[in-house]
Amino acid sequence: MGRSVKAVQFRYKASMKLDSLFEDFRRMCNDAIRIALREKPKNRFKLIELAYPRLKEYGLHTDYILSSCEVAYTSYRNKNRKSNPYVKRPFLKLYNKSFVLNHLLLRISTSPKNFMYLTLQGSDYHLSFIDDPNLKRRSVTITDRGVFIAFSKDVPELKTRGRIGIDLNERNVTWSDTDGETVTVDTSEIAELKGRYTAIRARIAQHTGRDGRVKRRLLRKYGERERNRTDQAWHRISKSIVNNAREKRLGMVMEKLTGIRKLYRRGNGKGRSLRGRMNSWMFREPQRQIEYKAAWEGIPVAYVLPRGTSSNCPDCGSRVVKLRDRKLYCPACDLTWDRDVLASKSIMAAVVPAARPPKRSDEGESKTQEEVGNPLSRWAEVKHDGEDHRVSRTQRLPDHPGR
Repeated sequence: MGRSVKAVQFRYKASMKLDSLFEDFRRMCNDAIRIALREKPKNRFKLIELAYPRLKEYGLHTDYILSSCEVAYTSYRNKNRKSNPYVKRPFLKLYNKSFVLNHLLLRISTSPKNFMYLTLQGSDYHLSFIDDPNLKRRSVTITDRGVFIAFSKDVPELKTRGRIGIDLNERNVTWSDTDGETVTVDTSEIAELKGRYTAIRARIAQHTGRDGRVKRRLLRKYGERERNRTDQAWHRISKSIVNNAREKRLGMVMEKLTGIRKLYRRGNGKGRSLRGRMNSWMFREPQRQIEYKAAWEGIPVAYVLPRGTSSNCPDCGSRVVKLRDRKLYCPACDLTWDRDVLASKSIMAAVVPAARPPKRSDEGESKTQEEVGNPLSRWAEVKHDGEDHRVSRTQRLPDHPGR
């Protein structure tokens, strides 16, 4: 039994303007970040203790202090940051004790005994989450684009009778299962769509060089259009894969793709056009969508290393010979394979690494966290031989790339 979380986006109409509330929360986050950079707290609870007097001056509900400190501590501990973090975009993050959702009416606390109401716009899909008594409301994130409500449920892991191997490529997605079925979905439309929007952004940059504000506004506008259209296309594909796995009771196996961006850096001997195509390839987004959709259905997802998936025959394991038009030939079996079909079958048949032991972290959550209403961290605090340790609350997938 594992806990699965899914965030659902709603459009909304607010009873009053949220601009001042957005700005106050943004400034609270940045104040907490500055305190974290100066004091270097060991965990977010220490940051709350240090930042509480300063953030209390804003006069907002106490939960805004807790959530702004969490945002600040996450930004502060980001190992990939190259400079001091700074929150620019307007948003709010609230936990389940700070809001009340009554059908499509969302009430959020602003200051003690003061509330704001947001009317959500939802279809039957949205109502299926709101009206489901088995789903728990975890948190709410509000931006100028919409309301994102996180729902969670306890999902028993599906008892599988086979596996699906999924091979992601620039212009197609191919999957093969243990029932002998192989499906190839052409994704050339997504690649061409990204190419068109790349050309549009280049023209915008060329004709708005002297007006930075217009340039930023247009780039953001067309960037959102590109993201929305590509995400929608990937959602259709990932949904069909997960539905197929659920109906056949099959687990899912994908490649652990890492280091692709490093292969196509400037100076690596690749052409500019190829570098641009490969650096814009959305290989992680479809994997992310498949992951959370599969977790919502209780379908296990595993990752294998990509080495050898396109160079060895899945039937006999012999080395294959490359032919033209993405064809591969196995001399031992006297069979000709499509490169993507062979890769998907190799991924399906690959040995899945054993689950890793729960890793430790310097962060912790108190045992009374669920009682006070804040979302549970993925780490729980335990004591052993008089020392504090942290262990994972959630089940970790085999060889799952951490995020």
